[in-house]
Amino acid sequence: MRKPAHPTCGTHPRLGCVFALLAAVGSAAPAFASDPENCLLCHRYRGLGRFDGEAQRVHLFYVNPDYQHWKLGSHAQLACTACHLRSEVGVIPHRAVSPVDCTRACHITDARGLELRFSHDNIPPMLEQSAHLPEAMGRLQFARGPMLAAGQSVCLFCHDEPLFRDPERAIPLLTELGSRTFDRCEVCHQSTVPVDVAYYLRHIASRLLPARPTLELAQVCAVCHSDPGVLGQHPMHDAVASYMRSFHGKAALLGDLRTANCLSCHVAPGENVHLMLAPANPRSAVNAARVADSCRSVACHPGADKSLAAAGVHLDLAVRRGVLEFVVALAFIVLTVLTFGPSMLIVVLELFNLLIGVARQGHRELQRLVQALLASPQGRRLLTRFTVHQRIQHWVLALLFVLLVLTGFPMKFADRQWSRIIIEALGGLSVARTIHHWSGLALVAGVAYHVVYAAWTMLRRRKALGAARPGWLETLLSLPMWLGPTDARKALHLLGYLLFLRREPPTFGRFGVKEKFEYIGVFWGTVLLGVTGAMLWGEQLTTHVFGGRILNIALIAHTYEAFLAIIHVGILHMINVLLSPNVFPLSRATLTGETPAAELAEAHSEQVLEVARQLGISTDLTR
Repeated sequence: MRKPAHPTCGTHPRLGCVFALLAAVGSAAPAFASDPENCLLCHRYRGLGRFDGEAQRVHLFYVNPDYQHWKLGSHAQLACTACHLRSEVGVIPHRAVSPVDCTRACHITDARGLELRFSHDNIPPMLEQSAHLPEAMGRLQFARGPMLAAGQSVCLFCHDEPLFRDPERAIPLLTELGSRTFDRCEVCHQSTVPVDVAYYLRHIASRLLPARPTLELAQVCAVCHSDPGVLGQHPMHDAVASYMRSFHGKAALLGDLRTANCLSCHVAPGENVHLMLAPANPRSAVNAARVADSCRSVACHPGADKSLAAAGVHLDLAVRRGVLEFVVALAFIVLTVLTFGPSMLIVVLELFNLLIGVARQGHRELQRLVQALLASPQGRRLLTRFTVHQRIQHWVLALLFVLLVLTGFPMKFADRQWSRIIIEALGGLSVARTIHHWSGLALVAGVAYHVVYAAWTMLRRRKALGAARPGWLETLLSLPMWLGPTDARKALHLLGYLLFLRREPPTFGRFGVKEKFEYIGVFWGTVLLGVTGAMLWGEQLTTHVFGGRILNIALIAHTYEAFLAIIHVGILHMINVLLSPNVFPLSRATLTGETPAAELAEAHSEQVLEVARQLGISTDLTR
């Protein structure tokens, strides 16, 4: 705690402090046993502080008494004068207090009354060999001004009051023992062989866990490694920002406590964190010759190839234009614009035409013809656009798609609160990833099954034609959902009609251009997402076959293609099957196989006329 050179309490400094002290003595409880110097007599009050008019800042001198009383950290066994000079704080009012020297020797008194000597004086020599030279850190220029006051220890850049982590995370058995945890220990260690078992248990259990949670550690590193002033002073990129954009950073944002943090890579197992070395040092854990070993540790990616290190944990596409990853990302952005853009334009124009009441010539006559066809059982059967088998396939696809979105999309927006809520509702990131992986496998298997189903249907129809059956290519192109040159011409015709450049709209059969485009998109997207997802899931095998950099490409492709699929289904498909006035509130085509009469007349007139001809019903719309 840093005190002013001339402390004051009100207008008459010494008189005010004396009255304050007498009031505190009269109302305070006895000193805590863990506070032999009785400093908490005053410092236990939250309002204890002083405004420094010269520096325009408030100095707070509050010390949480629970820290000492419940021994919440390793400093709880220290007296205040272990850090602060007795000559300065041993008198009231205190004299000007010097900055704390973290390497000063401490005298710790244990439960037996024995004094143990302890010091951090082994740390400065380590820092002198590390990338964090105290002298260099003292010269850092921060964007918002100095972080430390003159003379304060550079240890405060990374360290604050040390707190013990929850021991139950390291030793889950403590949860079951509850209040009986120390019963057996205290039989001997409470009086016969005095040892503060609770303190040492918390101390050891805390040391079995990471010093800080992943996000908290990232915040500590960001003090320097994300500060614009420091980054401008040194040739470094914003390492914390790029880490948070990586899978590890997003996993941490979603509550995964096991994901790799800064120390997982930058400090090799068995090494001291204060000896963190610059990448250029051959002994550094992130040196080009050693970084692969950090990635392939038992705790991270055992069995992966050394090329795994080429995967970009700190890849920043915004500042690395021209690299392959940037080109791939740009290509997917262009693909999204060229596919989603025209489709969205057609949907908006169709809704606009419906809004202003544009109707094709003969539309009412077509609707009457549709009603006549639907009045007969045979007509209803022939106008059914989806069989029961196809409807089941559709809803299995829909279910798997929803699961994949719920478990995968939060990774794209991991910094949003709703993402954290979804992941926690699913049981955590590990459970969500498991659901995502197996849903992806099921989706790929479903598409493979549909290919077999379509091939079997094609062969059956071809066989039924006998000697008149066409060639294989012609049979393939005649499949009802296959896009061909005619569909391209009809799409341009439709766009011209919606822009009032053509008087008559194009006619479509059982399936229109929009439906065929979405159908082909499912195949394209499933194959691409399946391949890239498998590469990311099996990174060990992937790196041995393709090298580590392919993981960057796979991640970019997987992310952008998933985003394209979501906006296509979530916007375009939902408008077409839910919000369009012709089908609102829901198209029954995938529920009962039936299509509303208005939709049949508007979008499937070729099918309507073909069914009418089959049933011998006149198709003369002029009557």
